[in-house]
Amino acid sequence: MIISDDLLEELVNFQGEIYTFIKNKTASKDQVENLLRNIEKRRYNILNLIRLYNNNIKDEYNKIDNLDNRYMAKCDGKILKIYIPEVMPKYKQINNFTYKRILLNISEVAKPYCNLFKSDVFIYIKIYDNQQNWDIDNKFIKPIPDALVASNIIKDDSINSMFYCVRGFYSITPHTEVYVTNAKDSIAFLDKFS
Repeated sequence: MIISDDLLEELVNFQGEIYTFIKNKTASKDQVENLLRNIEKRRYNILNLIRLYNNNIKDEYNKIDNLDNRYMAKCDGKILKIYIPEVMPKYKQINNFTYKRILLNISEVAKPYCNLFKSDVFIYIKIYDNQQNWDIDNKFIKPIPDALVASNIIKDDSINSMFYCVRGFYSITPHTEVYVTNAKDSIAFLDKFS
């Protein structure tokens, strides 16, 4: 892989931020939170630059595999299933870059199924985290319905167009599964899949 100037600059800036933080030896809560926000910002920028690199390279063997490439969507009859290869972040840990990256990845893989649903929908979200006894209400799921609207899977995410359920599970492989179906099929769906 030939590292572009833009990617090199992101990596060098990232290295500098981490070095400065480590050199400090003591850090306040605000400094730690600032570092975490900057890490997510750099992660977003680096993954975007890798996406551009992958889009421009012809040789499949030289493409860079990363987390964003593992997002998937498929339709099985009346149910759209979206696989998110990471656990949804906690409310406390969310920032614009995390929100935007998850939203864009879901929108991208769901695009082939635009206009799939003409009426109200039910969204069932299963979050798998590698911790025992965690609180499901602390997870930030907003990027999911926003991405479904952005990719025209659903017309909007108002109370008149959708409702959802979120359930948590333990797994050694953190990830999130999203199922979208017509609202009228929600009882049958829950009987079969919950």
